[in-house]
Order: sequence, then C-alpha cells, then structure tokens
Amino acid sequence: MPATSRKEPKLPPVKKRNVRKNTPVSAAQAEDEQPNFFKRFAPSFVSIFSGCILGLSAPGIDIWFTAWFGLAPLLLLVATSETVGIAAWRGLLFGTFYNVVYFNWLLGLQPLDWLGFNWFQGALMSMFAVAFAATHQGILISIFSAVLRMIPTKGVLYPENSKGSWKIPALLVIPTLWTLAVNKIGNAHFLLGVPWTMLEYSQYKQVPILQICSSIGGIGLGFLIVMANTSLAIFLATFFFYKANTQLNAPNRIQALNQFLVMGLLIACMTFYGFWQSGRKQPQATTKTSVLQANINIDMQKTVHKYTLHELLDDYTKLAVQSPAGLCVWTESALPTYLNNEKATKEYLMALAKLHHLDMVVGSMDQSAEGKPYNSAYGITAGGNTLSEVYHKRYLVPYGEYTPAPARCFPEWILRLTNTPAGGGFESGVSPVVLDLDCGKVGPLICFETLSPELVSSSVRKGAQLLVNISDLAWFHKSMCGEQMLAFATLRAVENGRYMIFAANTGPSAIIDPTGSVTARSALGKERVLTGTSAFIKENTLFSQWYVF
Repeated sequence: MPATSRKEPKLPPVKKRNVRKNTPVSAAQAEDEQPNFFKRFAPSFVSIFSGCILGLSAPGIDIWFTAWFGLAPLLLLVATSETVGIAAWRGLLFGTFYNVVYFNWLLGLQPLDWLGFNWFQGALMSMFAVAFAATHQGILISIFSAVLRMIPTKGVLYPENSKGSWKIPALLVIPTLWTLAVNKIGNAHFLLGVPWTMLEYSQYKQVPILQICSSIGGIGLGFLIVMANTSLAIFLATFFFYKANTQLNAPNRIQALNQFLVMGLLIACMTFYGFWQSGRKQPQATTKTSVLQANINIDMQKTVHKYTLHELLDDYTKLAVQSPAGLCVWTESALPTYLNNEKATKEYLMALAKLHHLDMVVGSMDQSAEGKPYNSAYGITAGGNTLSEVYHKRYLVPYGEYTPAPARCFPEWILRLTNTPAGGGFESGVSPVVLDLDCGKVGPLICFETLSPELVSSSVRKGAQLLVNISDLAWFHKSMCGEQMLAFATLRAVENGRYMIFAANTGPSAIIDPTGSVTARSALGKERVLTGTSAFIKENTLFSQWYVF
C-alpha cells in the first residue's frame, strides 16, 4: 500500500494556572492582565497632570511659557480616544484641574465671618467655590473635546478628500473650535459665563508678545496659542503615534515638520514685531495721575468696624489731599451710598476737587426713578462740577452682585453671598458712558468688566481717551485675584491703545501704558496714594474699530 500522509493532532495551547482561583489562564491573557490597569487609567492621570501643568501659566503663578505647549497633551488624548464619551471625560478632567490651579485664589474667600459663617463653614464654602467654578469651565473644555472628536480633522495644510471622506486641517479647526466653545459662546454673559481663565492672559508680562493684540486682540493671541499647541500635537502624533492613526497625523513627517516650523516662524515674526512696536515713541505722559488705595478690607467693613459714610469720606479725604493736581481715582464703592441723594456729600466732594485741582472718578451707587440700584462711577471736575451722566456697571458678577434666576431656589445661606452695599442685587447698566472731565475724556469700568473686551472697546468707540477700572477686591483677602485682574487690565490697555488706570481698594493698583508696561504699581494690602503720569489718546487701534461683537 502506498504511504499516506498523516496530520499530527494539534496540541492544546499551554495554559498557566491561577493558583489562587484554580482557573486556567492562557499565556496571552497572562501577558495582558498586568498592563490592563495602566492602560485603562493612565490617560485619566495624564489628563489631570497635564491640566495642572497648563494651570501653572496663570497670572500670579506666572510660568507663562507652559501655555505654548500645555494644551497639546489634551489634543493627543482626544485624538486617540476610542469614543466621543471617552474624549469628553478626558476633556472634563483636564479642564477641571486646569481651572482648579487657576482659581486657587477663591480659597482666599475664607474667612467668611462677615457673612455669619464660622471657620469650618467658611473653608467649605471656599472649597465649594473653587470646585463649582473649575467644574463649570471644565464642562466647556469637555464639550470642546467631544465636538473635536466628532470632526474629521487631519494634520493637513488644506482640506482633502481621502478615500471618499473629507479631512479638515486641524491647525485651523482646533483653534477656531476652542475660541468658540471656551471663549465666545461657552463663557457668554447671558449663559452666566465668566471668561476668566483664557489662555491669552498668561502672557500679560510678555510685552513684545502682547503688541499683536492691538490688531487681533487677546482673543486673537489666544487663537495663536492654541494653534501653536496644535502644531506641536501634529508633530508628536506624526512622529511618535503614527500607528495609532489619530485625527492629528499628517500625511508624512515632512508635512508635520513643515507645519511645526511655519508656526515657529510665525511666533518669531510676532515677537520681532512686538519689540519694534513697543520700542516706538509713545505719547508723552503729562497728566499727573493718582489712585487712592484706602485698604479697607472686607473684615474691617463688615465685622471689626462698620464704617459710616462720614468716616469713609474722612479716610479718603486724607489720601486725596496728598494727590498731585490732575486725575484722581477713588475705588469701587468708596462711598457706598446713593451719591445723588446725598446733597451735602456731593457739595463736599465738589469743594474738595476745586480746592486741590482734582478731576475725580468716584465709586458709589446710583438709583433709577423706579428705585433700582446701580453699582456706579461718578465724575467730578477740577472746576468743582459733578457730571450729570453717571456710569452704571454693565457686567455684573453672577452670585456676587445679583442672584441668577436658576439660583433663586438655593438655600438662604448660599443666597447670602449676594451681599452688596445696596442690601441686595444690583441692576445692570445698558450703555457705555464717557466722563468728560477737565483733563480729558475718561471711560470708566467697574471690577470684572475688564474681563470683557467688548465692553471696553465700546467705551473707546464712544470717545474714551483714557480707561479707568475701579475695583473692590477686599472679598478675596491677600490672594492672587488682584494679580489676575491686573492681567486683564493689561490686555485691555494694549487692545485699545489706551492708558489704563487700575484702582483696587486693597491693591494691587497700577498705571498701565498702551504697550502693556506697568509704569507705577502699589503693593497688596497697603494703604497708600499711588502716583504716576498718564496721557489721553484719541487714535483708535484696529482692534477697537473691528471688535464689536
């Protein structure tokens, strides 16, 4: 009989036995078992860690350069997410912890004795404030991440149709989506948004970089920062994560390198332009300017001693007589009364202004014919006249100056946080006002309004030749809140090509020139008269003209 071939039977796969459970485990399963925990949770840890790193760019911490690469890890995490839900989760972790670091100054709300809370309750309230603000902003970044995961982006220079599906350039889509989701729409005022932690504010001390803001604004600078992070993410995805086939991969390494180098060249050109622009001759600052920093903190106002109007007027008068003739700025709520109803106080202020040749901007309150209260700024000329037009604050702080409708069902102990000199919430003003003082036309702004480039540019278009922001930051004690407010004021000065006088009750106060350089500054928590010089400028920047949104 002819020899026939026989198939040897296949041996079963070698199995390892789990001694503890006495169950068979394949070799492949044994290899996969160990890294499962790491594979599952490592992206979450990376999201949290990289969010904290980006948070270090915040004004007051001032590790500003992390803004130029700190967002790239999130973009890679989103691009490698298996589902939209996973991308949203990673975005939520990244965004929340970024904002926890940025908003750490909210812990400075403690102590809250003036609201009737003990130390423990005050600490809880402060931590709740940080968690609430950080989570709110984290949700916006989560939405950004989810939408980005759904968009068919690619590290290409122009849209292309690959295998029947369009690929859109990530270098343009990602910055646009970030600007819309995080800056413009998500933090819109009517949605109770507070656009506090925008990336552009990290650069407030980098004067050459800021100069581009006179054309494209802080919002444009933020767009460029996100674009720089995107080019870095494309480079890393193409060179190190190419097998993962992410949304950021370029067609080849040459294209990825080209995009990275072009972005670097753009940043270099922007910086060289900034050095040239900031070195140009500025308008001569001839107007003597002073800020009355009374340093009356919240505990002094509410618990240790409740100041009467007469006592406040006396304290500010002692500072005013030290001011040189010129522009003199009193802080927000310096006189917490309805000034138009205080005839004797108005007459006293007019006499004080005339005697010392002071054009004064005074923070106080006003009341409509229907009795509605406004947080306001008054103008009193060096000639001894009170201007008839009073500025009413347009951008009120949610929960701080009014109670939003969704929060009116909250417990009484939370509603107590809306505690204003008027004894309740303020009404919002509707239009910009220019105070036509003897020394020039001043555009007043109050506290958080420096967050809004729209409001500031509208004041400039109305005719403001110099900007004044009056603030009362006593609520936050000795925290970095004032430093971050100073960052906002700096960008508004550059955007509009105006001197900005930033006057804070407890400091820091500052005089900022149109290039963003601080020419005079006071310390936090010190009573003093800050003096310097400023100028009234008529020419509008490109940004002031086009930013009408």
